[in-house]
Amino acid sequence: MAKKIGVLVELDYCVGCSACQLACQDYYQLPVTETYMRCFLGKPDVVDGRHEMFMSPYAYRLDKCANCLEKEEGNAPCAAICISKALHVGELEEMKQLADQTDGHLALYR
Repeated sequence: MAKKIGVLVELDYCVGCSACQLACQDYYQLPVTETYMRCFLGKPDVVDGRHEMFMSPYAYRLDKCANCLEKEEGNAPCAAICISKALHVGELEEMKQLADQTDGHLALYR
């Protein structure tokens, strides 16, 4: 049975730079118009009198993440390049445990 993969994003730290998306494209040698991960940027909202933007990378082809993790011995290029260390990729149970130990706004994709 294939391992279940999880992608955990610490939303308070993601800056929306799209480096993860580019690392994924580069790893799989995809054309610029294709990727297995996208960086979602929401419309700014006013929170406590300040404008805040919702940003989150999301992987929609986790089968590709599983392939990548296996080949790279657990070091996903998208997570390795993340400048704010907001992106974590690994086995789903490990990502759930990490989410339980992490404060703040999180997104867990599985």
